[in-house]
Amino acid sequence: MKSQQRPYIILTIITTLTLNLIISGCQKKHQTKLAEKTQIKTVLQQNMGEEENKFQERSLAIRQKLAAIDLEELDTWWRKKNIGDPHKYLLPVILARLSLEGEPAGQLYNQEKTWKILLQLDKDKPSLYHFRSYLDVRIFFLFRDKMPSEILTSYKNQLELPKVRQWIKTGTENHMFMQRASGLGLMDGSGWPVGVPGVQATDEAWLRSELNKFLTIGQGEFHSSSYYGYSIGGLLNLYDFARDPELKKLAKALLDWYATNMALRLSWGTAGGAESRGFDRNTWNSGLSAVAWMWWGDGTEVAEKMRNGRARLALAPALSTYRPPEHLRALARKQVPLPFKLRASHPIYYSYSQGNGLWENFYITQDYSLGTLLEPTRSYQVEGTIREQYATYKLVVRDPNSKNNAVVSLAGTYHGAQATGRSPGDQYVQEKGAVIFQLILNDRDLQAGVPGRSHLVLPKRYGEPTKYKDWYIWRIENIWLCARPWGDEVNLQIPVSEKYKDYQAMVAKGRKTAWVTDVARVADVGDFESLKQALDKTKVDDSKWNSQGRLNYLSLTGDRIVMTYEQDGAIGDAVINGETRILENWPVLESPYAKQELYSGLLEVDDPNLGKWQLRGKLTGPEWE
Repeated sequence: MKSQQRPYIILTIITTLTLNLIISGCQKKHQTKLAEKTQIKTVLQQNMGEEENKFQERSLAIRQKLAAIDLEELDTWWRKKNIGDPHKYLLPVILARLSLEGEPAGQLYNQEKTWKILLQLDKDKPSLYHFRSYLDVRIFFLFRDKMPSEILTSYKNQLELPKVRQWIKTGTENHMFMQRASGLGLMDGSGWPVGVPGVQATDEAWLRSELNKFLTIGQGEFHSSSYYGYSIGGLLNLYDFARDPELKKLAKALLDWYATNMALRLSWGTAGGAESRGFDRNTWNSGLSAVAWMWWGDGTEVAEKMRNGRARLALAPALSTYRPPEHLRALARKQVPLPFKLRASHPIYYSYSQGNGLWENFYITQDYSLGTLLEPTRSYQVEGTIREQYATYKLVVRDPNSKNNAVVSLAGTYHGAQATGRSPGDQYVQEKGAVIFQLILNDRDLQAGVPGRSHLVLPKRYGEPTKYKDWYIWRIENIWLCARPWGDEVNLQIPVSEKYKDYQAMVAKGRKTAWVTDVARVADVGDFESLKQALDKTKVDDSKWNSQGRLNYLSLTGDRIVMTYEQDGAIGDAVINGETRILENWPVLESPYAKQELYSGLLEVDDPNLGKWQLRGKLTGPEWE
């Protein structure tokens, strides 16, 4: 019997030893993972501490810059000119000066005079309006214990009849974010009774509907370099000063959505890609990039160069406790693997149910970003429309010195010579750095006075192009811009206009004009001789352009792009690498680093080092994972 049990005993011993080894190995792996996580957490905390110190340095720099503006001169100026929205110009200086109390720079300013100017401003311009609200409410909460009693009373009056009703004013999207988010922050955070309780409920309901819209179909005023900072300023009031935790969560969710879209397209200080209501040609010098610099910038020298009208958009973020999710920092700074492509869709402006109404392509490398926008209507409206404020083609070329990026546009000139705005017949197709553009005027275009010309606009400082066969070529920093135009006449216009003296335009004239543009990195292609060899391998087939409006192009990266112009429509038929372009049900965002499926209610960000971050919209409110 004992001899029969011996194999089982040996097997038991072996099994026990094996299990012990496995358990020991698992424990070691677990301990290693815990150590790695602890190390990552420690490094992250150290980095966040360093980032916060740098943030505070930028905050002080922007406040000192704005405080130094002559406030008394501004006060005289608006009265003499009878400016309709003086708070827009005076409040940034007032808030900056008040915020410096206790700082060495604060000793330069007489705070009593500052309060007197604010009080008189309220008496002479008592109405509540959007450009007043987003900084006015911040002044109240930051200094309510220090302000003169007469000014405190004026704020209390904002929640009493008849003024309280002004907190539900309508307007453009950014107007409503400034007014309603700021008003809701004041109503919830002040502790004062609200003269009309329905006003508070209305503002909250609107903000919740906006979050639902953003997380399902996107935004009408998407990636606006002109107005993002104003909307964000209003939301920061709600985030910083609301007492209700649910309202703070609502503000945070909206701010996180804004920050994600900014981080995705930010191109080294320029708002890259397509825009609704703006065309950023600057470097750290637009409303959007002023906020982005405050969140993700480096150094304080940018504050010195930023125009006052842009710097004021950085003030609310500079004084806020809100910080974007850490997962966005590397993306905003483009410290993630490049290149990457983004596909996006947007609703028509103001729509809350009709998604997938505009379509965006975006491509970014280490040296440039390129974006195009498709809009579905051949519209001739020039008043009461934002079509003239669309950026439908924007190439941003990185300045290696981080001072002055080059920005290039390509479009018809219905709304101006700068090739911005949605001209009625403009049609695009993009794949990576290559674009086919066409503008073929129909009879209705001619009757509406649509100009028979299209412009490729770029900074004058890069000189005239070099001609190679049918290509016009510019070396812009570390990229080659290659352009092949069609038209009855093609010439160079320097400058592009009296207003824009620093820009030149390559002009194609005629009832039928078209362009192929292709962008290549010098690092990929090499010198000019190598570029010529690469261009010789591309293929342009325009044999059916005159008869059918069809152009066929094999690009520098080997992509086959075919476009057939839609004579009476707004979007041409396109085939990319053998696949027909289908616009139905495009995602709100689709890229390696940020995703949001149409109608999904879920925004996902994936950082190569930190992993995934999610924002989900639910009936009970936003949730993060």
